[in-house]
Amino acid sequence: MPSTDFPVFTKTFHSSLYASLARTSAALPAKGKVVLVTGGGRGIGKAIAMAFAKAGASAIVILGRNKVTLSSAETEITGLARAGGHLTVVRTFTADVTDTGAIFDVFKAVRDEFKRVDVVVSNAAGLHLATLEATNIDDYWKTFEINVKGTLNVIQAALKFGFDRNGSDPATFINVSSVGLIMPTFPTWSNYVATKLAAFSMTQYLAAESGGKIRAFSIHPGRVETDMAKENGIPTFEDPELPGAFCVWLAATREADFLQDRLVACNWDIDELLQMREEIEAKGLLKMHFAGLSM
Repeated sequence: MPSTDFPVFTKTFHSSLYASLARTSAALPAKGKVVLVTGGGRGIGKAIAMAFAKAGASAIVILGRNKVTLSSAETEITGLARAGGHLTVVRTFTADVTDTGAIFDVFKAVRDEFKRVDVVVSNAAGLHLATLEATNIDDYWKTFEINVKGTLNVIQAALKFGFDRNGSDPATFINVSSVGLIMPTFPTWSNYVATKLAAFSMTQYLAAESGGKIRAFSIHPGRVETDMAKENGIPTFEDPELPGAFCVWLAATREADFLQDRLVACNWDIDELLQMREEIEAKGLLKMHFAGLSM
């Protein structure tokens, strides 16, 4: 977001990978898991895919719109996995999240080869900055197509063709969200915040409607350098390894279950979050609500 102020919840604020998260990955918690990441060819998505490769995932599937970028990412992810002694299978699919048929076909192909998807990271996103008066309506709505319809396409495809809801372990869905949901109202940001609010709400309902069969999280990845950030002049500070390792922690261990139905920043210290678990649950912290209303 435009402001340099940032909501701090834990006393320790991280901008790069730290010992506790590194230990989580070193324990290979993703061993045997099939992971799918949208927008996985570059930036945050690629970093998340690489983190799961380091953590021993059996298969990683990345989606994106640029075949060349995906091919380059595939080489990097495969090399990282091999360097760690893992026989991770990496698959790439050129697909736009707004194309319902294409996304369904991807999940069908993944199911045919790997039988299931254990972890889905919905990372693909768009951003259009303009005031409501000045905005081009078609450009404004395009972001809704990417961030809202795209998220719905991925969720439906995962439910229909990917997630195994009869298994002993619940599947995991991670929505790459934004701290912009809770920041002050900044002119020109209505488009992005509105779409991210919708995706956040869908993530909450996914968990609620699954009957405990799907764990669903919404994260703020930190201000990581991405093409979208550079194009819009957004300052970046965080190492992309940070959200990658944080997603591994959420997906591969059950100790993070209490962070479902909440917005959590990857910058916040996981040890402190765990220490605060009882307070977070008892007081309903990190949830979105209307101030002054008790329900």
